[in-house]
Order: sequence, then structure tokens, then C-alpha cells
Amino acid sequence: MILDTSFLHDLMYGDEDAVSKAEELDERGDVALSSMTVYELYYGVGYTGKSETERRKVDSVISSRRILPADTTVMKKAGTIDGELSREGEKVGQADVVIGATALLQDKPVLTRNLDDFERIPGLDLESY
Repeated sequence: MILDTSFLHDLMYGDEDAVSKAEELDERGDVALSSMTVYELYYGVGYTGKSETERRKVDSVISSRRILPADTTVMKKAGTIDGELSREGEKVGQADVVIGATALLQDKPVLTRNLDDFERIPGLDLESY
């Protein structure tokens, strides 16, 4: 399972559904993050102006998770998907495309509440909470 930024954000702020899902995932194991999710979370740290407080929350959430790199293979896949979706008028945010490409290459579903964007990525399995 690849955890999307929306899930981790909800988890950090105590959303009951996210907390319940996290407990379930802890029992199942095999969860990871795209390095793009780390980027998005740290963007939030910079944006909020509450850097130290936000940084601690982010570090706490990501410290026990495996981080999958957005390497050349991921970026090739993401670029191709992004180009195809753009050509078809189905543009998705670039960060979500990178997370989706990571999940496709790992043959894992993405856990997100942001179904609208992710469901446009062909072949991507999704799970929500």
C-alpha cells in the first residue's frame, strides 16, 4: 500500500477514519510512501510558517515508513502518464502522477481520499477510508 499525502495529513490531525485505517495497516504491514509525498508534506511545513511544530508532526508520521524514491524509472512512467492524460484533457496534478506511477511500478494500491484525481490514472488500484 502506498500512502497518499491526504491520508497522512488526516492522520497527523487525528481524523478518526484515518487513525482507524492506520491501525489496520499497522497490523497488515507492507506500507510505503513515495518520496513525492515527503516533498508535499515538507512543502506544508514551509508554507504554514509553523515550521518546528509541523516538522515534528511530519517526522513522526514518516519516520516508521519505507520511502520509495522517485527515480528515473518512476519519472519516465509519471511523465508518460502525465502526457497521455494531458493530451486526453484529463490533467492530474504532477505530484499525484508521481505517486501513482510509484504505486503502479510497485504493483500496490494508493490509499487516499483524493479519488477524483487518482482514478484518472489508468490501471491504478485505489483504496479509501
